[in-house]
Amino acid sequence: MTNYKIQKHFSLILGVLLLGLTTGCATSYKVDPELVSQFKPEATPTQEETFVYVIRGANFQGGARGAWVAANKDVVADLSNGSHTLLKLATGLNSVHLVQGLVGFGYSRVDNRPGETVYLTIDYTTGKMKEVERDLGVSMIMQTKKAKNIGAPRNNDAYDNLMANPALLGFPVMKPGVEPIKPDAETAVINFYRMETLIGEVPFDIWSENGYVGSTKAGTYFQVRVTPGKHTFVSLSERYSVLEAEVEAGKEYVVEYDVDMGWNQAHVQILPIDPVKSAKTIKKWQAKAKLMVVDEAVVNQSEFAQRVEMAREYLTPKFKSIDAGEMSKRVLNKQHAL
Repeated sequence: MTNYKIQKHFSLILGVLLLGLTTGCATSYKVDPELVSQFKPEATPTQEETFVYVIRGANFQGGARGAWVAANKDVVADLSNGSHTLLKLATGLNSVHLVQGLVGFGYSRVDNRPGETVYLTIDYTTGKMKEVERDLGVSMIMQTKKAKNIGAPRNNDAYDNLMANPALLGFPVMKPGVEPIKPDAETAVINFYRMETLIGEVPFDIWSENGYVGSTKAGTYFQVRVTPGKHTFVSLSERYSVLEAEVEAGKEYVVEYDVDMGWNQAHVQILPIDPVKSAKTIKKWQAKAKLMVVDEAVVNQSEFAQRVEMAREYLTPKFKSIDAGEMSKRVLNKQHAL
């Protein structure tokens, strides 16, 4: 199936899904002073705790499917249409999102909020979660039912995706670049292009054996300066994509970051590009794509840097499996130099 057909097919499926989710009247929630005055919190957090209400308003009569609530590495609740749940989290770095059919969505971070109660609402049509002020959150809680207890927490099915894609949490890790970099006598340059428009605003991150590399969105590219020799690049959505690059100093290379329709989630691929066979395509990309660079100020923020370290620890066994030949990979070598 061509990428064009894949996008049409995906768009059709997504349109039908959203139609089913949004059929019927919507409930409009506003602050209700009477309900606010009647609200009695289940408990009060200590300075070592952060409480988080996750609220799914009864906005979509057609939204018959439930959604699991994930807090960090655990799934802790089943959030049906018109329900809410209370998460009692340890203060520190906390990632909250929803999971449906192994697909993670509504990613939100609640970091370093000691002694606070946070109110998050999910917009089921956009898949985005946002924090609302207390009185609106309380009014929504009072008009929704408490989510059923699922018993002991279970493994977060979408955790792999989040661990390898911290940009999903809203960190603006990339910013517009000014001038492209060029290889020199001691280094090579690899250009990562993401030109397909399928879920183009959803960021997917790329890692190497040295750590975090950068994040991609549709219509953009970024560059990586590397030393001569072998480097391994990894990305994850529905499954891992691995590129083993053997580069030479003074050379420049082009890689495509392709996003296609997978089984449950988007399927990402890091693809080496032949500079001869794809000369016209490369020229078109160079004229059209927007150069982005890593924003070091964001990457060095404590909240992001700690997540990078968590991801490095998580991905280390994967890199060992790659080195042992236990994972499939694509190869970029001197034949791919521009």
